[in-house]
Amino acid sequence: MVQNSHSAPSNRRRVRVLVTAFGAFPGAPANPTEAIIRRLQREPRFALADIDLRVAVMPVRFAGVEARVAALLEAHRPDIVIHLGLAGRRRAISIEARARNRLTVLHPDADGAINRQFTVTPGGPALRFARWNPVQLVHAVHDAGVPVAVSQDAGDYLCNQTLYVTLDLFDGPAGFIHVPRLRRRRPIPRLSAGRRPLSTPLPSLSEATQAVAIAVRLLARTQTFSRKAQ
Repeated sequence: MVQNSHSAPSNRRRVRVLVTAFGAFPGAPANPTEAIIRRLQREPRFALADIDLRVAVMPVRFAGVEARVAALLEAHRPDIVIHLGLAGRRRAISIEARARNRLTVLHPDADGAINRQFTVTPGGPALRFARWNPVQLVHAVHDAGVPVAVSQDAGDYLCNQTLYVTLDLFDGPAGFIHVPRLRRRRPIPRLSAGRRPLSTPLPSLSEATQAVAIAVRLLARTQTFSRKAQ
């Protein structure tokens, strides 16, 4: 019987990676992170690298974030967690370095609800740091030709809230990647008098997916090396 390469047996324990996206929210009727995880599911190199990819789409809803994250961790038992979110004002892929214990009271969620407290967890630490090397990830994505940068601020919306909660509930490698609004066609560079582009072109869906796939493979490879060293 011929087996599909995605389900081929391996003597090694596969690294289970959970990648989450968010649904629509005010100002973003279509969230590009959903399209990214759909493409990731069709990435054949994950199986060849002994990566067991799990994906989920979370609603943009302040209430119940901790319960939803806990349920995903219980259901998938991941070794690595990567959250994806949209940062519409940015122009490059952003590898988040930390989450802050702060939460907006100004911007509504997808249900139109307004958060009533300024912190994610009252009494919690001011900062929680992503459990990955953001500089290493940036170098890997940059080498593939995708605009990318380290970000020290995950904002104060659901993205930051989700990362902060995950870093409390999960003790393995975990972090957040923000993607900008994606371009739909090849960019036409705007040139200054010195013939240099005036701004960084927005990434395409293919480039954003490639950036996330690089992060998945790099983190999984690091996890595999860590297991062998134990």
